[in-house]
Amino acid sequence: MTMGTQSSEPCCKVTRVATEYHIPDIDERLLRRRDREESLREIAAYFNKQVLSQALDSATQEIVGDADQIYNALTGESSTRSKKVELRSKLDRSGVDIQTVESHFISHQTVRNHLHDCLEIDTGRQSHVDIDGGRKTIEWAQARSEGVIEQTLERLRSAEKITDVPTEVTQSVRVGCSACGQTYPIEEFLDNQGCDCQQ
Repeated sequence: MTMGTQSSEPCCKVTRVATEYHIPDIDERLLRRRDREESLREIAAYFNKQVLSQALDSATQEIVGDADQIYNALTGESSTRSKKVELRSKLDRSGVDIQTVESHFISHQTVRNHLHDCLEIDTGRQSHVDIDGGRKTIEWAQARSEGVIEQTLERLRSAEKITDVPTEVTQSVRVGCSACGQTYPIEEFLDNQGCDCQQ
Protein backbone atom coordinates (compact mmCIF):
# COMPACT_ATOMS: atom_id res chain seq x y z
CA MET A 1 0.00 0.00 0.00
CA THR A 2 1.45 3.33 -1.02
CA MET A 3 0.15 6.36 0.82
CA GLY A 4 0.82 10.01 0.10
CA THR A 5 3.83 11.93 1.32
CA GLN A 6 3.86 15.37 2.87
CA SER A 7 5.76 18.48 1.94
CA SER A 8 6.37 20.03 5.37
CA GLU A 9 7.84 18.79 8.63
CA PRO A 10 5.07 17.54 10.94
CA CYS A 11 4.89 18.60 14.57
CA CYS A 12 4.52 14.99 15.79
CA LYS A 13 3.36 11.50 14.87
CA VAL A 14 -0.32 12.49 14.88
CA THR A 15 0.20 15.13 12.18
CA ARG A 16 2.60 12.96 10.18
CA VAL A 17 0.30 9.94 10.08
CA ALA A 18 -2.83 12.01 9.43
CA THR A 19 -1.10 13.64 6.48
CA GLU A 20 0.24 10.33 5.14
CA TYR A 21 -3.22 8.73 5.28
CA HIS A 22 -5.03 11.82 3.97
CA ILE A 23 -7.15 12.30 7.11
CA PRO A 24 -8.40 15.92 6.94
CA ASP A 25 -8.98 18.34 9.83
CA ILE A 26 -7.54 15.94 12.40
CA ASP A 27 -6.90 18.63 15.01
CA GLU A 28 -10.50 19.83 14.88
CA ARG A 29 -11.74 16.26 15.13
CA LEU A 30 -9.59 15.47 18.17
CA LEU A 31 -10.53 18.72 19.90
CA ARG A 32 -14.23 18.07 19.37
CA ARG A 33 -13.86 14.67 21.02
CA ARG A 34 -11.88 16.15 23.90
CA ASP A 35 -14.62 18.77 24.35
CA ARG A 36 -17.09 15.89 24.65
CA GLU A 37 -14.90 14.66 27.52
CA GLU A 38 -13.74 11.51 25.77
CA SER A 39 -10.69 9.95 27.41
CA LEU A 40 -7.28 10.08 25.77
CA ARG A 41 -7.56 6.34 25.13
CA GLU A 42 -10.90 6.81 23.36
CA ILE A 43 -9.43 9.61 21.24
CA ALA A 44 -6.44 7.43 20.34
CA ALA A 45 -8.76 4.58 19.33
CA TYR A 46 -10.79 6.98 17.17
CA PHE A 47 -7.62 8.14 15.40
CA ASN A 48 -6.41 4.57 14.86
CA LYS A 49 -9.76 3.58 13.36
CA GLN A 50 -9.48 6.47 10.90
CA VAL A 51 -6.04 5.22 9.86
CA LEU A 52 -7.34 1.67 9.49
CA SER A 53 -10.37 2.86 7.51
CA GLN A 54 -8.14 4.66 5.02
CA ALA A 55 -5.98 1.56 4.68
CA LEU A 56 -9.02 -0.66 4.10
CA ASP A 57 -10.21 1.69 1.36
CA SER A 58 -6.98 0.98 -0.52
CA ALA A 59 -7.37 -2.81 -0.33
CA THR A 60 -7.11 -4.66 -3.61
CA GLN A 61 -9.87 -7.12 -2.61
CA GLU A 62 -13.16 -6.71 -0.80
CA ILE A 63 -12.89 -7.04 2.98
CA VAL A 64 -15.70 -8.26 5.20
CA GLY A 65 -16.24 -5.91 8.13
CA ASP A 66 -15.77 -2.20 8.74
CA ALA A 67 -12.90 -0.39 10.46
CA ASP A 68 -14.56 -0.49 13.89
CA GLN A 69 -15.12 -4.24 13.78
CA ILE A 70 -11.67 -5.05 12.46
CA TYR A 71 -9.91 -2.67 14.89
CA ASN A 72 -11.76 -4.16 17.85
CA ALA A 73 -10.88 -7.66 16.66
CA LEU A 74 -7.21 -6.72 16.30
CA THR A 75 -6.90 -4.96 19.66
CA GLY A 76 -9.70 -6.35 21.83
CA GLU A 77 -8.92 -8.65 24.72
CA SER A 78 -11.80 -10.93 23.74
CA SER A 79 -10.04 -11.95 20.51
CA THR A 80 -7.70 -14.89 20.83
CA ARG A 81 -4.16 -14.74 19.52
CA SER A 82 -4.95 -17.28 16.79
CA LYS A 83 -7.94 -15.21 15.58
CA LYS A 84 -5.79 -12.09 15.44
CA VAL A 85 -3.12 -13.93 13.43
CA GLU A 86 -5.77 -15.24 11.04
CA LEU A 87 -7.28 -11.77 10.60
CA ARG A 88 -3.90 -10.19 9.89
CA SER A 89 -3.23 -12.89 7.30
CA LYS A 90 -6.57 -12.17 5.59
CA LEU A 91 -5.85 -8.46 5.52
CA ASP A 92 -2.39 -9.04 4.02
CA ARG A 93 -3.91 -11.22 1.29
CA SER A 94 -6.41 -8.42 0.56
CA GLY A 95 -3.61 -5.96 -0.08
CA VAL A 96 -3.51 -4.27 3.32
CA ASP A 97 -0.06 -4.12 4.88
CA ILE A 98 -1.50 -4.45 8.35
CA GLN A 99 1.89 -4.58 10.06
CA THR A 100 2.73 -1.15 8.67
CA VAL A 101 -0.75 0.15 9.47
CA GLU A 102 -0.44 -1.00 13.09
CA SER A 103 2.93 0.70 13.37
CA HIS A 104 1.11 3.94 12.59
CA PHE A 105 -1.40 3.48 15.41
CA ILE A 106 -0.96 5.91 18.28
CA SER A 107 -1.23 5.57 22.05
CA HIS A 108 -3.08 7.75 24.53
CA GLN A 109 0.27 9.25 25.51
CA THR A 110 0.86 10.33 21.90
CA VAL A 111 -2.55 12.02 21.95
CA ARG A 112 -1.62 13.76 25.20
CA ASN A 113 1.67 14.99 23.73
CA HIS A 114 -0.04 16.26 20.57
CA LEU A 115 -2.72 18.17 22.45
CA HIS A 116 -0.23 19.64 24.90
CA ASP A 117 2.85 20.28 22.75
CA CYS A 118 1.29 21.04 19.34
CA LEU A 119 -2.08 22.58 20.26
CA GLU A 120 -1.14 23.99 23.68
CA ILE A 121 -4.13 22.31 25.34
CA ASP A 122 -3.94 21.41 29.02
CA THR A 123 -4.55 17.67 29.29
CA GLY A 124 -4.25 17.36 33.07
CA ARG A 125 -6.93 15.16 34.63
CA GLN A 126 -7.66 17.87 37.21
CA SER A 127 -7.82 20.69 34.68
CA HIS A 128 -11.01 22.67 34.19
CA VAL A 129 -12.32 25.10 31.63
CA ASP A 130 -11.41 28.71 32.38
CA ILE A 131 -11.40 32.04 30.54
CA ASP A 132 -7.73 31.90 29.54
CA GLY A 133 -8.01 28.31 28.28
CA GLY A 134 -11.18 29.12 26.37
CA ARG A 135 -9.59 32.21 24.86
CA LYS A 136 -6.63 30.16 23.61
CA THR A 137 -8.93 27.57 22.03
CA ILE A 138 -11.00 30.28 20.30
CA GLU A 139 -7.88 32.08 19.04
CA TRP A 140 -6.51 28.79 17.69
CA ALA A 141 -9.83 28.03 15.96
CA GLN A 142 -9.92 31.52 14.40
CA ALA A 143 -6.35 31.23 13.12
CA ARG A 144 -7.08 27.77 11.72
CA SER A 145 -10.26 28.99 10.03
CA GLU A 146 -8.49 31.98 8.51
CA GLY A 147 -5.77 29.67 7.21
CA VAL A 148 -8.32 27.40 5.53
CA ILE A 149 -9.98 30.42 3.89
CA GLU A 150 -6.63 31.73 2.66
CA GLN A 151 -5.71 28.33 1.19
CA THR A 152 -9.10 28.11 -0.55
CA LEU A 153 -8.68 31.56 -2.06
CA GLU A 154 -5.20 30.62 -3.26
CA ARG A 155 -6.56 27.51 -5.00
CA LEU A 156 -9.28 29.60 -6.63
CA ARG A 157 -6.65 32.10 -7.83
CA SER A 158 -4.53 29.27 -9.22
CA ALA A 159 -7.58 27.93 -11.06
CA GLU A 160 -8.26 31.46 -12.39
CA LYS A 161 -11.71 31.47 -10.76
CA ILE A 162 -11.03 34.78 -9.00
CA THR A 163 -8.79 37.72 -9.84
CA ASP A 164 -5.11 37.28 -9.05
CA VAL A 165 -4.69 39.99 -6.43
CA PRO A 166 -3.11 39.81 -2.96
CA THR A 167 -5.63 39.24 -0.17
CA GLU A 168 -5.59 39.22 3.61
CA VAL A 169 -8.22 37.25 5.53
CA THR A 170 -9.50 38.50 8.88
CA GLN A 171 -12.50 37.41 10.92
CA SER A 172 -14.58 39.27 13.49
CA VAL A 173 -16.44 36.90 15.77
CA ARG A 174 -19.44 38.23 17.71
CA VAL A 175 -21.54 36.55 20.38
CA GLY A 176 -25.26 37.27 20.71
CA CYS A 177 -27.24 36.94 23.94
CA SER A 178 -30.54 35.14 23.33
CA ALA A 179 -32.03 36.67 26.47
CA CYS A 180 -31.65 40.39 25.67
CA GLY A 181 -30.46 40.48 22.05
CA GLN A 182 -27.22 42.31 22.85
CA THR A 183 -24.17 41.31 20.78
CA TYR A 184 -20.50 41.53 21.71
CA PRO A 185 -17.13 41.01 20.07
CA ILE A 186 -15.88 37.68 21.40
CA GLU A 187 -13.02 39.35 23.29
CA GLU A 188 -15.41 41.70 25.11
CA PHE A 189 -17.80 38.84 25.90
CA LEU A 190 -14.98 36.88 27.53
CA ASP A 191 -13.65 39.92 29.39
CA ASN A 192 -17.15 40.60 30.76
CA GLN A 193 -17.52 36.91 31.65
CA GLY A 194 -20.81 36.86 29.77
CA CYS A 195 -23.64 39.25 29.00
CA ASP A 196 -24.31 42.36 31.11
CA CYS A 197 -27.96 41.38 31.49
CA GLN A 198 -26.97 38.31 33.51
CA GLN A 199 -24.53 40.04 35.88
